Amino acid sequence: MVSFHYNLIVIVLMIGNSAILAQTDLTIIPPLDLDGTVKLDLSTFTNHSKETSDNDLLAVFVKNGMEGHLSEAIQGQYNKEGDYLIFKPYFPFARDMTYMIRTKNETLDSTYSYRSFQFEKKNIIEQAEVISIYPLADQLPENLLRFYIYFKTPMKKGQGLKYIQLIDEAGNVDRHAFMEFKQELWSADGKRLTVLFDPGRIKRGVSTNLLRGPALLEGKKYELIITGDWEDVYGQSLSINTSKKIQVVGAYDQQIEVNNWRINKPRRNSHDAITLHFDRIIDHALLQSMIKVVNEGAKPIYGHWEIEEEERSIKFIPKTEWEKGNYTIIIDSRLEDIAGNNLQNLLDHHKTTNKTNTQPHQYINFKM
Repeated sequence: MVSFHYNLIVIVLMIGNSAILAQTDLTIIPPLDLDGTVKLDLSTFTNHSKETSDNDLLAVFVKNGMEGHLSEAIQGQYNKEGDYLIFKPYFPFARDMTYMIRTKNETLDSTYSYRSFQFEKKNIIEQAEVISIYPLADQLPENLLRFYIYFKTPMKKGQGLKYIQLIDEAGNVDRHAFMEFKQELWSADGKRLTVLFDPGRIKRGVSTNLLRGPALLEGKKYELIITGDWEDVYGQSLSINTSKKIQVVGAYDQQIEVNNWRINKPRRNSHDAITLHFDRIIDHALLQSMIKVVNEGAKPIYGHWEIEEEERSIKFIPKTEWEKGNYTIIIDSRLEDIAGNNLQNLLDHHKTTNKTNTQPHQYINFKM
């Protein structure tokens, strides 16, 4: 249930010795749930310029503390449906937070009105929890580019690195290991956070690398810790620390080459899986969207992918039987390993001896 408080904040324009109170009769519809939208009825909004931007007409902020300070405007998408301007944030709203809706006044273009809303706390079945951390393997290359952290419930945004630590064998915390972004890299449902190592510490010869050195060193052991005081959007804390132990091995310093992969072909007239075995760990978030199978008529073969062996192999299970004929596995050249190298070039160009591949796709052909 949404508690929608019509707290109209007065903005006064002084004209001579008189004061004019900015007022509005505009209809605002607050979100009905955490994944909802804010709607502004423009049907009576007759006195604004067509050039007025959507985020000037309608914006949503988080109210911080008792003083009423507002955050920067929440980022999201704007759409128009009929008479309504609709704002949908990139991430769900959170409980136990007060939001302020700012609208442009129709009578005085230089003034705004503010109205607040918040969501009441409620008990939910699922508890906040870290489900998994990718890559799954414990032995990871020195030039590892990213972690993916999966949660059971949507998490609060904006302070992720406050709860994530990289600790070496001596117990030292590397506070400069990861990139800090103005907008964190969350999935649409708020349940997966992508954490990137600072590429400047990976690339040889770059000033950050020369100043601080790599975040991970071959032969050393580290621990990635997600602290238990991180809360989800429902106000539930993770309660316990989650850790992943890491043994660092040599860097992935060669481009991905499909010629280095092994393929296990299926039998004709069967539903057998076709399996690709990689020569390294591939980025699991990209795998299922960047490989497809087609027949000799270039028509897609439908089925589903399963990632195995800690992202060192993937198998495709078709919906229908394999028929006699020629098939092609098409790989998007942007497919990356866990160090950010793809089928076109290396992330660390300082070390590359390979020629850049400009082809958008690479192919593996097989016959049944």
